Amino acid sequence: MNIDWMDMVYYRQQVQKLTRLLLPTKQTNLTVSECELLAWLYLEQEQNTPVLLSQRSGMKKEAVSRCLKSLIEKNCIRKEKQLHDERSYKIYLTATGISELKKGYEIILQPFYDLWRNTGSDFEEFLQCTDKIVSHIKSEELE
Repeated sequence: MNIDWMDMVYYRQQVQKLTRLLLPTKQTNLTVSECELLAWLYLEQEQNTPVLLSQRSGMKKEAVSRCLKSLIEKNCIRKEKQLHDERSYKIYLTATGISELKKGYEIILQPFYDLWRNTGSDFEEFLQCTDKIVSHIKSEELE
């Protein structure tokens, strides 16, 4: 397959269009980034420092800090200072955080489930290719 720059522009626009189409149509109490951080906290309960969240999610530390501040204000998380280092802290989900995560993901994931139901194996193949591409990009960043 030979892709010239015009083809690449078209495919880039298609990727952007897909991303916009997969955004939730309903509003949630949480942003997509906040839901993502809550999901990481839920799935990786021992990996719960701001630095580890930044590394896991791929979000910049500043963005993680803003999201964490907002999540504290929404009573979705609590932070606990570390005894061995006054500057660092661990983050824990609250009952409110778990509830908001569940509601948020039901709304955020609905477009993905709809697309999967409509396209089946094509969407599954797309997700697998996306995973490979992300892995490839990450491995290049480490070199």
